[in-house]
Amino acid sequence: MGFSTVTFLFYFLPLMLLLYFAVPAKYRVPLLLGGSYVFYFWGSPTGAAVLLAGTVIDYLFGGAINGAGPGRKKKMLLAVSVTINILILFYFKYSNFFIGEINRALTFFGSSGIPWTAVMFPVGISFITFHKISYLVDIYYGRVAPAESFTAYALYLAMFPKLTQGPIVRYHIISEQLTAPKYSFNDIYEGSIRFCVGFAKKVLLADPMGAVANPILSMDMANLTVGYAWLGIVCYSFQLYFDFSGYCDMAIGIGRMLGFTIPENFNRPFYSQNFTEHWTRWHITLGNFFREYLYIPLGGNRAGTLKTYRNLWIVFLVSGFWHGANWTYLAWGFYNGLFIFLDRIILIRLLRRVPVPLKMALFYMLLIVGYVLFRSDTIAGAFLYIHRMFDVTAIGSIQSSFLLAKLIGNRDVFVLTVCLLICFFPQPLIDRGRLLISGRFSGTVINRLRMAAAGLIFLLSLISMINNSFSPFIYFRF
Repeated sequence: MGFSTVTFLFYFLPLMLLLYFAVPAKYRVPLLLGGSYVFYFWGSPTGAAVLLAGTVIDYLFGGAINGAGPGRKKKMLLAVSVTINILILFYFKYSNFFIGEINRALTFFGSSGIPWTAVMFPVGISFITFHKISYLVDIYYGRVAPAESFTAYALYLAMFPKLTQGPIVRYHIISEQLTAPKYSFNDIYEGSIRFCVGFAKKVLLADPMGAVANPILSMDMANLTVGYAWLGIVCYSFQLYFDFSGYCDMAIGIGRMLGFTIPENFNRPFYSQNFTEHWTRWHITLGNFFREYLYIPLGGNRAGTLKTYRNLWIVFLVSGFWHGANWTYLAWGFYNGLFIFLDRIILIRLLRRVPVPLKMALFYMLLIVGYVLFRSDTIAGAFLYIHRMFDVTAIGSIQSSFLLAKLIGNRDVFVLTVCLLICFFPQPLIDRGRLLISGRFSGTVINRLRMAAAGLIFLLSLISMINNSFSPFIYFRF
């Protein structure tokens, strides 16, 4: 049940909110927990069963880790509990891939493959696993106390706004809210506006960009021109960003309406001058997770220059493979790790005197080259596409105005322009405009304008959603 479906928007969410606001406070947590399991079971019955079983196991381990004194027993409990979660993730997300690779090698050498029935992938298992690991590790280090009740911990994992795509919320951020969530009229107002913005990002921006990108990215190389190649990957970059950030906005908005604080996950990530800055703005909660639970435990930047670089490479390789069971994701992680490494040793200093707009343009070009790896099914296919992007001998060849008109229409050009303005409009001018508006209009007028604008974009998004085929959120598969 995606956020941008009729079932969710007209049945599940209104009913959930109506019941949540109507029942006494002591029933809100059980109601929300039950509703979250209905939401998850609707789209992934296997995932709901795995989640429930894992919740019981982790709750028991969390209490045991907290009760164990310092020493070997406590470390063993943490190691076992984390290993169980990683093995569950590995089985459901990576076993098909690795068995397939092994069978391919066996077939190459003339042996029969391993008998195997493909495993169904539970939606959102990667995000759920990271929530679970952070909870167990934080208990081990004494950063948080175990959940006050099984219901509170179960809701932490299963809360439907963040269940399938994040953001990744560490337990201590919402631990108090899990037992007694409180909301106000302002929370409902702000949450509603944030939800409408996210819905518009998905339906009015991401989906049209995907409609341009998908045909180009799947186009036969014989018909792919240099211009089409760049158009396709630029549109895909906007599809990916507005799709995922739109989901996060909707999750944050729903959470706030219900009285929960869900952290921000994006901060204009394309408005960056290098890869280092970009990764402080893109998927912020995932970056924080890897820093706290992988980079720092490996030694961070405390063990010398060479080990610091090693730790960075490990983090980005793991991050790449976390996104999916395919060599292309590993290559994408390697690519990003390479430029983080180059930023540290030379690029930031080398480009220090280059004008900021040129640095941003260079960074964005390099970033979307990496997105070809992220989007492609095979590394060979990605290299062919990248080769066409920079194939100067093919500039101007195989041009077809009819094909171009089929690929991108006037509405798509308008949407692409809006995406460019949102992502690259100078931040100082945005800040100046906000100050000007706040100084010229009262808070009441501004709130009314915001409400009217949110209502308008929600209506436009609704019309667009109904008139077009369903497009699932991209990060559902991760």
